[in-house]
Amino acid sequence: MKQFGYLHRITLIAALFAEFASTTAFAQEARVSIPSSKSYDQTVEAFKMAVSKGGMMVMSTVDQGNMLKMTGFDMKGTLFLVGNPNVGKQVFEKDPAAGLYLPLRVYIYQGSDNKAYLSYDKPSVVLKPFNNTSIDQTAAMLDQKLDTLTHMVAQ
Repeated sequence: MKQFGYLHRITLIAALFAEFASTTAFAQEARVSIPSSKSYDQTVEAFKMAVSKGGMMVMSTVDQGNMLKMTGFDMKGTLFLVGNPNVGKQVFEKDPAAGLYLPLRVYIYQGSDNKAYLSYDKPSVVLKPFNNTSIDQTAAMLDQKLDTLTHMVAQ
């Protein structure tokens, strides 16, 4: 009986380790962070212009740096919710729960090295759990769009 308890604990520890490893791999696979050659403010302005020229729109912003000033923490960081309603419609028709991830989130922040960064999670990774080939195709297109957009802004 004691041996069963020992084996059960070992199995549980192995399962927890595997879950941690897969979660870490998911985060590394999903997250894209691109350093900008511009200042934080210049990156934010270039991003806003590029989004509108790229057929998307900024639907909302959250100035996280400003909110954190209330706590005494000084940083620059703005979360942008961006998208295209026509593209969103294609995904929402397949599964309205995609609203957890759409509009897309792009976070521009100033790192501890004083460089500005554009960061986002790849749509193809965050939308994969919907297990829908149509959503996967749209997500792959959005991956490419965000990659092109953020690299253009960062130059």
